[in-house]
Amino acid sequence: MKSTARVVVIGGGVVGCSVLYHLARNGWSDVVLLERQELTSGSSWHAAGGLFTVVRPNSAAEMHRYTFQIYRELEKESGQPCGFHFTGGLNVCRTQDEIDSNARMQSACRRLGIEGHFISLDEAKARAPVLDTSRMVGAFWEEEGGHVDPASATHAFAAAARKLGATIHRFTPVTATTQRADGSWDVVTDKGTIHAEYVVNAAGLWGREVARMAGIELPLMPVEHHYLVTEAIPLIESLGFELPQINDNETGCYARQEGMGLLLGAYEKRMRHWAKDGTPPDFGHELLPDDLGCMEWNFERSVEIMPCLAEAGVKRVINGPMIFSPDLGPLIGPHPALRNYFCGNGVMAGFNQGGGIGRVIAEWIIGGEPSLDLFNWDVARFGDWASRKYTEDMTRYFYENRSEKIFPYQSFPAARPLAMSPVHDLLAAEGAVFGTGFGREHVTWYAPKGTEARDSLTYRQPNWWGPVADEGRHVRQAVGLYEFSDMAKFRVSGPNAGAWLDRIMANRLPRPGRLCLSPMLSDSGRVIGDFTVSNLGDHYLVVGTYAMQLAYLRHFRKYLPAEGVSLTNLSDDLAGLSIAGPNAQALISALAEREMGTAQFRFMDADRITLAGIPDVATLRVSYTGETGYEMYLPKADQPRLFEALRREGVKNDLALVGLRSLMMLRLEKSFAAWGSELTPDYFAHECGMMDHVRLEKGGFVGRDAAAAYGPARERPVTLTVDAGDFAIWGDEAIFLDGAPVGYVSSGGFGPAVGRHIALGYLRPDAWQESGRYAVEIFGQQRPARLETRPLYDPDGLRMRA
Repeated sequence: MKSTARVVVIGGGVVGCSVLYHLARNGWSDVVLLERQELTSGSSWHAAGGLFTVVRPNSAAEMHRYTFQIYRELEKESGQPCGFHFTGGLNVCRTQDEIDSNARMQSACRRLGIEGHFISLDEAKARAPVLDTSRMVGAFWEEEGGHVDPASATHAFAAAARKLGATIHRFTPVTATTQRADGSWDVVTDKGTIHAEYVVNAAGLWGREVARMAGIELPLMPVEHHYLVTEAIPLIESLGFELPQINDNETGCYARQEGMGLLLGAYEKRMRHWAKDGTPPDFGHELLPDDLGCMEWNFERSVEIMPCLAEAGVKRVINGPMIFSPDLGPLIGPHPALRNYFCGNGVMAGFNQGGGIGRVIAEWIIGGEPSLDLFNWDVARFGDWASRKYTEDMTRYFYENRSEKIFPYQSFPAARPLAMSPVHDLLAAEGAVFGTGFGREHVTWYAPKGTEARDSLTYRQPNWWGPVADEGRHVRQAVGLYEFSDMAKFRVSGPNAGAWLDRIMANRLPRPGRLCLSPMLSDSGRVIGDFTVSNLGDHYLVVGTYAMQLAYLRHFRKYLPAEGVSLTNLSDDLAGLSIAGPNAQALISALAEREMGTAQFRFMDADRITLAGIPDVATLRVSYTGETGYEMYLPKADQPRLFEALRREGVKNDLALVGLRSLMMLRLEKSFAAWGSELTPDYFAHECGMMDHVRLEKGGFVGRDAAAAYGPARERPVTLTVDAGDFAIWGDEAIFLDGAPVGYVSSGGFGPAVGRHIALGYLRPDAWQESGRYAVEIFGQQRPARLETRPLYDPDGLRMRA
């Protein structure tokens, strides 16, 4: 066995073999895969192998589509059949909500050109004669659906990788991974040690154990998963074609043809975790004892629409373990706590996603970044708060509720609360409805007295639609108080702090007492961060999106010098409060021990001031609402005191408590972009309206050369007002011009002051027409829309500077 390699991939399932293949395909042939037993050991060999492409978000749909499309190419490259069946897919719709859900996915997938459409029940019956359509209200057809043979597909990736020069060692368990001072790794096996520049943990069921060798904990938990295969069914034997993949999302079931019978799988209503304390080291191609009672509810629901199941004999039952993250999504990318250590773990739909995941991990290793925004699968989306209990509770919830829809702005009840602000109970007493993000509770809206403080779940206008609009109007007319702790907050100090920040931020740094808005760019010029940078004299306060803090730290540390810069993550040490509205200046002036008038504390000023007797409150005059606004950050222990002082003094200023949903609606009236919606690594700075904050003339900074050489923009931002009626716009809806799709909605909602439905989004540059006949697709209907060339509210920004 060779003693050096550029990359060592640990794990010989479909993900590991795909990573190996894509590295070799991109010219990195000095790569080695280590498998503890035989390829496909663990979960890959017993997977059902179903394929579908109409999913959300778009990054997941792209991963599914790429994986689906590569199987044909892989068969040619490897000379190994994949057992690829291109059958199409049929989604069963039992309720109007399921029709709405599929219509939303159909509209979202137009951006990628993924084809899916509704078909009549008669056509559904013709394509899948096993269905009893009398219990269905609709059917959705996916062109790119089917299945592969799991073992064959895995071995095809492996064979193609070998042809490109990669090396695979079977029956070679890894016993240790040790990092050297230069960031490289020693990967120890019983056959010798390999010194590698990079390590990829694609160990499947053993992902936790392999991670612990490197000193990290991954939030993963194995579960049992059943599917059964029937004996031959006469109805299927009489067909002259293969049945499509059938997905019955409302019962958590999926089915496909297997021989002349059916394979039926279920996300059981009574799920069982397996090997909570650790996957047995000698486990390989074994199965677990079956218990069909776990899927009894699912089976009965399946018989309702596929009656032939009731009379079919069961040929075999598969109960095999799978390993999941808390939200059942993959954990991929460079681990934020380690150098040159990549994860490819928790991949639930390995044969749907494995090709795409292998591609983007290879891109990340070779080029330093993936080709699209994958934060929804990034390992950095979970912090230390994702404990074993949290992981156990969340995997149980999402697995057992796999049949439930996910609605816009929905928060889930499991594993809550974890972290709360010091004023949480005070807010709850006022009717606060809480959401959660990155392990913390935050206020989404306030239920009026006498109403229930919880969200209704709908794709249309929910119960909070009116109250949130009322909150927004109050901010426009008087002043609103936000609990504002959920922001990523970093203190940067030291003699080289300014030089370092100047290198990683695209904007020019502010003078003492001032702040600036700055994007952070990747080497290729993609937007990978959006910050408020405040110069507070002896240090800088850098504020960004709370959930991104570990991803930000990962990038910061990539460029952090050995000395001269002190970087501290204060995200959970500093609490926050924010006020906004025409009365905000009067309110803060009454509490501040310094002059806060427009001349003394201007828009974009920043200072540490004494408020309500509390010293050194980092106070930023900045506005995301379009009104006069102030953000205040202080130690958590001091937050209740400042909160109560603001409320007491606020009585004179008509202060109201407001939630973050009103903030997100108010910013639509200003056409302000939001991270994760309009601002993502999918875009370069000139495509998302950020070039006003990119200072090419300041000299060298990360991404500068790429930004200076930007080509024509692929898309451009747009604001639309939409005749949505009683519907709602949430994001991902397709935008049409003269009946043809030309763009998509990135986020949407209702403007409280202007009283109109607003959509922010992107258009192809050639589709920008001020008087164009636009429409936004909502539940399959093209609703008329108008392009707005200026922000709808206070377009000159006078109010936030007043």
